[in-house]
Amino acid sequence: MRTSLFSKRVVAPEGVVAAQVEIDDGHIVAIVPSEMRSSSDAHDLGDDFLIPGLVDIHTDNLEKHYQPRPGAHWDSLGAALAHDGQCIMAGITTVFDSLSLHGRKDGLDRKEALAPMIAAMDQAGAEGLLRAEHLLHLRCEITNPELLSLVEPHLDNPRLKLLSVMDHTPGQRQTADLNRFKERMEKAGTGRQELDAMLAEQTDWRDQTVAPKNRETIVALAREFGIALMSHDDATIEHVEESHQDGCVAAEFPVSLVAAQRARELGLLNVMGGPNFVRGASHSGNLSAQACAAAGLLDILSSDYVLLSMIRAAFMLVEAPFNWPIQRAIDTVAKNPAHVCGLTDRGEIKVGQRADMVRVYLSPTGWPIVRAVWREGQAVG
Repeated sequence: MRTSLFSKRVVAPEGVVAAQVEIDDGHIVAIVPSEMRSSSDAHDLGDDFLIPGLVDIHTDNLEKHYQPRPGAHWDSLGAALAHDGQCIMAGITTVFDSLSLHGRKDGLDRKEALAPMIAAMDQAGAEGLLRAEHLLHLRCEITNPELLSLVEPHLDNPRLKLLSVMDHTPGQRQTADLNRFKERMEKAGTGRQELDAMLAEQTDWRDQTVAPKNRETIVALAREFGIALMSHDDATIEHVEESHQDGCVAAEFPVSLVAAQRARELGLLNVMGGPNFVRGASHSGNLSAQACAAAGLLDILSSDYVLLSMIRAAFMLVEAPFNWPIQRAIDTVAKNPAHVCGLTDRGEIKVGQRADMVRVYLSPTGWPIVRAVWREGQAVG
């Protein structure tokens, strides 16, 4: 069924245009400038922006719904549906549910939670209950002796489109400042006994020297199965050069400007967290996403732990002191994350692309408000 949307502010690759977007069979088939419109039967969005659907390649949000309170598990299918609804409300039409393969967080045993969360999302998708498209991002903690036994059962899941290699050993990379790490965990409610046990376990994992072999195996699996690979928390030039050699397509959350610069030189895209950008600082004391943008090194924004941060950060990039063209800002949350993972059929409003789009009202406070969402031409929010 052919449908049409008209907006005075369509964010297209060439900039903001007043145009009618024609949709047929889930794809954009024409973009007609306002002065060339032959009819006025399109749904008129007025002055609201029409932007491509957001693509989130790293979010912890599903875990929050699976365990909404420490020690309190929720129905896994209900968690999937609640997570999906929040994604749509934030303008996210493609989401990589990012599941960590190590340790515990707020009492959640991630090893035990992994299979139920994946199965629930598979079930919701198979039953047509999801409004966003949900893909899978497995975050591979290379120091974990059980890592491969957690990854291998899911390698044939068609939703698995992204792997990342990471080392969260306290005192390394993101947590180089061990005292700050301890303070942050204690403020978050982690008891001293639990913290000591976690530190001992993760340090022991690293001391077992399983990390190099695990990393080598994950890199090989990514190549064998054609899955995009990212590094995580690169802090030094050496870290980035190893990631480049491994075939990583992006440096996720580089913790220093030096690492982000080297990533750019080697052709890796830099991924930063939306909450980091909106807050103006990393909660762990590492590289500020705003500093990364100011240096011209920011390529992709993910929601990390706040879904609404993506669209807010993108519109902040248009404002002072950054003053980015809006299409460049929107690329950080749509085209760039899609294309780096091989999803070249979405991320832009142009002929031939999937009709994944979001209607956005920019409030006087500067907050972008999602008013409507389309996925493959169908209204889903």
